[in-house]
Amino acid sequence: MFLDRTGGSMPRSDGVPLPVLHQAFSALVNVAKQLLKSLDINSVLDEILAQVQRLFGYDICCVLLPSDCGNYVYIAAQRGYDPEIVSRYRLPIGGGRGIVSHVAATGQPYYAPDVSRDPFYIAASPNVRSEFAVPLILDGQLVGILDVESRELDAFPREVQEVLEGFAALAALAIYRAQRHEELQHLALTDGLTGLANNRAFWENLQRELARAQRFSHPLSLMVLEIDNFKRVNDLYGHLRGDEALKAVARLIANSSRAMDIGARVGGDEFALILPQTTKRDATVVAHRLCTQVRSLQLPDDIRLSISVGLASYPEDGASANALFAAADYAMYQIKYQGGGGFCIAKTPTLSAVGLEAGGGSSVVPPAQHQVNP
Repeated sequence: MFLDRTGGSMPRSDGVPLPVLHQAFSALVNVAKQLLKSLDINSVLDEILAQVQRLFGYDICCVLLPSDCGNYVYIAAQRGYDPEIVSRYRLPIGGGRGIVSHVAATGQPYYAPDVSRDPFYIAASPNVRSEFAVPLILDGQLVGILDVESRELDAFPREVQEVLEGFAALAALAIYRAQRHEELQHLALTDGLTGLANNRAFWENLQRELARAQRFSHPLSLMVLEIDNFKRVNDLYGHLRGDEALKAVARLIANSSRAMDIGARVGGDEFALILPQTTKRDATVVAHRLCTQVRSLQLPDDIRLSISVGLASYPEDGASANALFAAADYAMYQIKYQGGGGFCIAKTPTLSAVGLEAGGGSSVVPPAQHQVNP
């Protein structure tokens, strides 16, 4: 039974019961326990919508989140919407149309008892007759928007709106906790200077990708690289310039990577790049491109950089994460011993080593590398 505007109970055609008012706030205590149980943002959003359906009986609802730039809101989770519409649903905050856009701009709930007469309404689900949108706000900041719609006219009595607003406060807290947890997890696995994965994240990713390669019989390549004579950069130009050099090389690694690739800073001036589903021969193209791009970097004080790159692949150079890294690391030191500025490939029956032409036109070709046994 649902509450009408006088506080009495009222049946609803959708058949999902709403607790009477004195039970609703008690029910919110249990809802809070469910919402605050998970720290995974997707699970939290799913739980919010599940509770809207269970506790309030509305089967068309969504949670919208502000974009990173803060210029628009998008649907992060939904029930009852056309997936095609959801994928392109972007509303500018404070735009002239869209109820949720208006709510995001004002920070105030908005009720449209008859959407056909509402100046802000934009259809996102068929047969909607009324809509109630609540901002999810914590410490004065917009965390998101809870948007609930109904196929009936004037389907949100004032009592229901009040309980939904109380529920929205809990939802805002749950989303905020999950987002902060996600940020902390990211920081724990990210190098603070370069933004690449850190050493811990590198080994976790390498082991995971290697296990996947073994399971599906896919190739996997690994590059280990160091900046040549990096200590000299720090000694001559200072550590601030050295940090700029590290960040510049990290950007090149990130820009040379596909979405599935994983770039990492594994030491001071040592980096790595995991290339899933990539053969050794294909990985040489990436290595060659990186070496060339690093040589072309324009840095302050006319600092010129080069890198030494070692390349190894699964399965031929190692079947474990340690073996594969050792093979690539050994190959990297072979080119470094020859003066740097190129790449060396772990030995195979047909290809043992490759060098890159140095800037002065001389060719840097390291000797053939010995086989690295797992």
